[in-house]
Amino acid sequence: MTQDRKQAETALALVHHSQTDPGDRSYNEDAFCHVRDQHVVSFAVADGMGGAAGGLRASTLAMQAIRDAPLSMDPAVFRAQLLALSSHIQAQQQAHPEYSSMSTTLVELRIDTHRQRAIWAHWGDSRVYWFRAKELMAMTSDHSVVQCLVNAGLLSPSAVATYPKKNVLLGAVGTQSEVGPEVLEQAIDISTGDAFLLCTDGIWNGLSPADIEASLQRAGCVQDWISDLMAMVRKQGCGDNDNFTATGVWVSNDGENTLLLHGA
Repeated sequence: MTQDRKQAETALALVHHSQTDPGDRSYNEDAFCHVRDQHVVSFAVADGMGGAAGGLRASTLAMQAIRDAPLSMDPAVFRAQLLALSSHIQAQQQAHPEYSSMSTTLVELRIDTHRQRAIWAHWGDSRVYWFRAKELMAMTSDHSVVQCLVNAGLLSPSAVATYPKKNVLLGAVGTQSEVGPEVLEQAIDISTGDAFLLCTDGIWNGLSPADIEASLQRAGCVQDWISDLMAMVRKQGCGDNDNFTATGVWVSNDGENTLLLHGA
């Protein structure tokens, strides 16, 4: 039996669900997508900035670029694709003055269902969380002023919520900044029972990693998990919610070469 056939017979099944909500804003600048390129699947979430029209245009451009790009698992190629996307948005800024201030955060997860490996990247303060056996394994570190202060030991994590400049970013797609996209150094092995959450800051501003982990422990399916997270954010918003978006991905192995995709 060839190696490719063995991989096909043990391909992972992925079940996912996404939701987005404008919160208490009159418009929604968040966007999400998923796309498949042969046996590699991408999930992405973006939080646009630059006003109602500009922010939405930036996040939409990001999603379209991901749909159009070959889904390489090579970290260097992945990073180059994100840099090219940023240059494209900057060119759009020049061509359309009404969008001159547009930019977007971006987090993208790619899963090779045959090789059972995952890699992710982020730029800005949208996050990816990785859970194994429903326990948090890792999450991305925000490209923000407040996270930089926390990393330097100049601000305690408990003080982040009340810090006056917590939304100031050090880098994002479409901006001129010294902080570029951060890509996992190499793809990681994943297995049945792993779960991923991709979300904008509207989710994690109101929910701690412990809240998200507890919700995952309660959930009977990925739809329940994401619906529960969204409900908790709505409840805690007190009329001041930003846009918030979440994509959950659960990994299983049904012994067949199938990909189960639920949700928009």
